[in-house]
Formats: sequence, C-alpha cells, structure tokens
Amino acid sequence: MCEHSPECSNGDTCQLVLKNGQTGLETAEYYCKAHLVLRIWEVENDSTLQAVSAEQL
Repeated sequence: MCEHSPECSNGDTCQLVLKNGQTGLETAEYYCKAHLVLRIWEVENDSTLQAVSAEQL
C-alpha cells in the first residue's frame, strides 16, 4: 500500500489483482493511481505474474 507516500497526489485507492503463473494463486495489492500504473508496468516485465484486474475502490 502507498496511501502514506508523499508521491500520491490524491486519495483514490485502486485494487490490483495478480495471478502467479507458477502457483496459480491470486493476490490483491492496493495502490494510488500513480503507483498502480508503475506496478502494472513492473508486472508486464515479470514473466511469472499476470494482472487479472485493476479497479478503483
């Protein structure tokens, strides 16, 4: 989570659901919009993870 980061410019929280391609397990992570974009970019470069969904809460 990054709500307390000074780099988060607004209070919107987004949920990102990731699936581990090796184990099949899904996990949820929470970010502000700015950090969500960065995290999705990281996931796209990681062959073991897949973004399942992302939504604003």
